[in-house]
Amino acid sequence: MNLLSTVSRHLKNGWAEEGLALLRGPLRDGRLSAEEMDRAGRLIRRALPSTRSSVRPVRVALLGQFTTSWVATALTAAAWARDVAIEVSEGGYDTVIQDLSHISTAADRPDVIVLLPWNQRLFGGSPSERVRDELELWIQAWKMVNDNLGARLLQVGYDWIVPGALGAHLDGASGRIHAVRALNQEIRAHLPAGSYFLDMEQVSGTMGRDSFYDMRRYYWTKQPFSEDGTQRLAGAIFAGIRALTTGPKKVVVLDLDNTLWGGVVGEAGPLGVALGDSPEGEGFRAFQSLLKDLTRRGIILAVASKNNPGDAREIFEKNPDMILRFDDFAAFEACWDPKSKSIARIAATLNLGLDSFVFFDDNPAERELIRQALPEVEVVEVPEDPAEYARALLAGGWFETTALTPDDETRAAQYAVDRQRRELEQSSLSIDDYLRSLAMGADVRAIDEADLMRVVQLLAKTNQFNMTTRRHTRENVLGLIATPGSIAMSLRIVDRFGDHGLISVLIGVPAEEPATIRIDTWLMSCRVIGRTVEQFFFGVFLERSRELGYRRIIGEYLPTKKNGLVSELYDTLGFRRQAGQAGGAVHYDLDVERAAPPACFITRRQETDEGRELAAPPWNGLPMVP
Repeated sequence: MNLLSTVSRHLKNGWAEEGLALLRGPLRDGRLSAEEMDRAGRLIRRALPSTRSSVRPVRVALLGQFTTSWVATALTAAAWARDVAIEVSEGGYDTVIQDLSHISTAADRPDVIVLLPWNQRLFGGSPSERVRDELELWIQAWKMVNDNLGARLLQVGYDWIVPGALGAHLDGASGRIHAVRALNQEIRAHLPAGSYFLDMEQVSGTMGRDSFYDMRRYYWTKQPFSEDGTQRLAGAIFAGIRALTTGPKKVVVLDLDNTLWGGVVGEAGPLGVALGDSPEGEGFRAFQSLLKDLTRRGIILAVASKNNPGDAREIFEKNPDMILRFDDFAAFEACWDPKSKSIARIAATLNLGLDSFVFFDDNPAERELIRQALPEVEVVEVPEDPAEYARALLAGGWFETTALTPDDETRAAQYAVDRQRRELEQSSLSIDDYLRSLAMGADVRAIDEADLMRVVQLLAKTNQFNMTTRRHTRENVLGLIATPGSIAMSLRIVDRFGDHGLISVLIGVPAEEPATIRIDTWLMSCRVIGRTVEQFFFGVFLERSRELGYRRIIGEYLPTKKNGLVSELYDTLGFRRQAGQAGGAVHYDLDVERAAPPACFITRRQETDEGRELAAPPWNGLPMVP
C-alpha cells in the first residue's frame, strides 16, 4: 500500500503525471493484488482529468444489467497498465435503452460502447421465449448505437454460474446452460459487422467460475464478480476495446535458445536440442505450432537472438522436428548486439512502429532490458515451463481482432517475401533501377462491400502513413461513400515477388466551397512506403477529380505522435499551405487544372481477374455521383 499512498499524495499535491507514472510498471507487471488494482483504478480515474497530455483519452461507455462501478475502475487500471488512458462513463442499473437514448451525439460521444448483460431475466420463464426477448433487447440497442451514435460496439455475452434444477447432464440440453449458449449463438449471428463479441463463458471458464463469481457481492451490490474476477473481466474488455480501436499487435519478436527449443544450439548442435519426443520437447513444438498458426492469420514473426548466424539458421534447415521454417520469419537478427538494437533494426526494416511489437524471451534479464530500453514494446512474462509458453503468449489478448480478411491471411507471407525485395534493392545500381525491376502494377477501384471490412480494419490500426488518423466506423465509411460527389478508392499493389493486397485507402468528399473536394482520409500500409505508390494513387485521385468537374482539392494533415512520416507529403505533391493554421492541423489546397500527375514507377494492371477488367475504369465498385 506504500506505493498507492505515495501516488495519492502526488495527486493531492497536483503532480498527476508523476503519480500516474509510478503506477504503470506495477500494473503492467502484475505486482498489485486485486484490491490494490481497484484502488489504483480509482486513483487513475481521479487523476486523468488533471493531466496535460495532448492525446485524447479513449471514451468508453459501460451500459449493463448490473452495477458497473467496479468494472469501470478495473478497466481504467487495465488500460493504464498498457499506456492507454481511458475515460469511462457508466449507465444506470439495468437501464441500457434509456441510457443509449441520453448519450449525446456531440464531440464528447463515446468511442466504444460496452453492453454488459446479466442472466437474471434469461432464467425466468420459458427458455426459448426468454432467449427471443433478450435478443430483441440487444438488437434494439445495436440499432440505436449504429443509427445515432457512430460508436464502436463491444457486446459481452451471457454466462451461467451453476447448472439449474435439471442437473449438469440435462441442463446443457434444455436448461440454463442451453439457454445461455443458444442466446450467445444468436447474438453472434445478429451482431452488426465490425462489432466485438466477448465470450463470457470463455473468460469465466478459463479462470474458473467458483473464483470468477461472488454471489454474495451480487446480492449486496448487484455486481456479480469477485475482486479477481472483476480484474479478469476488465482485462478481457480492454483487449476487445484495443481490437476495435487500434487492432491487434502485428509482430512477435522471438528469442531462439530455450524459447523455440530446449538448450543452446551452438553447444548441442541442430539435432541435439530438446524438440520433439520428450515432455519438454513437446512443449516447444506446441509453442511453434501456435506461432505457425499466428502467421496464417497475418501475425508477423521475427527473431532477435544472441547467437552465431550460422548456428541459428542451421537448425531450421537440418532439424526435422522444427515446425517453423526460416522462411516463416520476416526479419532474422542473430548477432551479439543488444536485443534493443536488433528490435529497432527490425522495426526499421519492416516499417512498423515499436508499439506493434510483442517480445517473447525466456531470459528475464533480456525482458527487463527491453522494458527499459523500448517501453513501447509489449514484453510477455514468460513462465519457466515451456508447456505454458502458448498460454502465456495468448493471455495478453495482443492479437484480438474483430474479423479476419483475405489480406490478413497472406500478410505474414508477404512480409517474409519482402526479404527478397530487400536483397534485390541492395544489389541494384540505383533506387530507380530497383523500382523499375520490381515491375509494380496497381488495381484501383471504388470501395465496395468486398473491400469494406479490410478498409475499416486499416482505418482502425494504420498510424504512420495516415494524414488525419480519423477512425471511421463501418457506418461512417458507408456514409462517406454514399455522399454525392465523393471519391472513395482502394488500392492493391502487386510486383514480381507477389501480391501486397489492399494497402491504401483514399476518400474525398465535397467541400462547402463550389467545385472543391476535400480529402477526408488517406492512409497506406507501411510495407510499400518509398516505392512511389502514394504518388501513383494521388495521380488517380487527381484524374477522377477532373472528371467530376472539381477545380480545387483541399488536403489536411493532423499531426500525431506517429504520423510525422507524412508531414510533408502534400508539399511534395504540389499543394500550397494555407495561411492561418490553428489547432495543430495543417491545411493545403491544390489547383486541379494546373496540377500534373506525380512521377511514379507504377503501372495500371491490364490483366483480368475472373473476367473482371482491373484497369479500366479504376473505380468500378459503388457508383460515384458528380
